[in-house]
Amino acid sequence: MTSDNTDPKQHSSLKVIYRFLGGATVGALVLLIPVTYSTFDNFGLVQVGVALLLVTLCGLLSIVWGEKFIDVVMRMLNGTGL
Repeated sequence: MTSDNTDPKQHSSLKVIYRFLGGATVGALVLLIPVTYSTFDNFGLVQVGVALLLVTLCGLLSIVWGEKFIDVVMRMLNGTGL
């Protein structure tokens, strides 16, 4: 039996979505490192904006470079010894 969802365009768009979500997750993990190791009393609008920019940028870079980008970021995080 074959599946009715054999549209290659749909598979391509799902791949882009998964790449973005993976990159955004990596960006959120990178963002959590300074937040968990320091004491922040309150977050201002600038800090929240920079955080959202970082997560979005990681997601977009993951779309462009895919697993290569995630591998480089993970190797950098592994090199920090955290």
